[in-house]
Amino acid sequence: MDDDLLITFLEIHKTRHFGKAAENLFITQSAVSARVRQLEKEIGVQLFVRDRNNIRPTPAGEKLVLHAENILNTWNRVKTEISIEDEDKIPLSIGAVSSLWDIYLNRWLSKITSENENIALTCQLLSSDSINQKISNNTLDLGFTYNPPHEEHIYIIKPLPIKFIMVSSRQGLTSGKAVSKDYIFVDWGTSFSAAHSEHFQNIPSPLIRTDLGRIARSFIKKNGGSAYLPESVVRRDLADSKLYLVDDAPIIERDAYIIRSKKNARGNSIDQFLSM
Repeated sequence: MDDDLLITFLEIHKTRHFGKAAENLFITQSAVSARVRQLEKEIGVQLFVRDRNNIRPTPAGEKLVLHAENILNTWNRVKTEISIEDEDKIPLSIGAVSSLWDIYLNRWLSKITSENENIALTCQLLSSDSINQKISNNTLDLGFTYNPPHEEHIYIIKPLPIKFIMVSSRQGLTSGKAVSKDYIFVDWGTSFSAAHSEHFQNIPSPLIRTDLGRIARSFIKKNGGSAYLPESVVRRDLADSKLYLVDDAPIIERDAYIIRSKKNARGNSIDQFLSM
């Protein structure tokens, strides 16, 4: 089967629109339609209900989504490993939720790539569910997530403790004043949100809600405001007086986790990278 067929199928499933899928894939809409017809012919079932301005997957189409993602992930992994085999390089695929790239992954990747010339990395920004799924089906070597699955074949290599502190563009601010005006709420996950709600009840709606800490940090440095950010990320901003600690705001701590599958044949070599 041509993998372009599955790529096109997944793009239509995501956009629910043949024209948008064609635009995203840089092909014509007629080519998209032809690929869908060919895939439906090969599989032997209808994959989409084509109502006017309403493209819906059939039950068979919904079932195909997970299989299509797994097939493409496995195929891409095979191509990567074969292509680097002659180069004497070790392939390592990594997936992480967006916030952990800024908090942990950027520095870690710089370190391991500078110390290991024989490593070939594949990096993906993924949701927690996608990470858990790819680790479970062994199409991802390492996952960095806040919510590891509680499954027997998933190995939690180690926790990554993270300390969140409230910072502001204004010096000498109390936490009560910080959350009452120009406050940016960063969603650092379920346990953070629960702790935040416990400490700050009946507060006004934040100026901005986001799940990307870099957006909050950039905004308050340029426009003013306050937010909870990882201490490791704003340490230099505090030292340079570009941001200020809100002294009476409680510190909120939580753990992220590094996970891999126990079924991964390269588990020992993967663990060695994490010890660096």
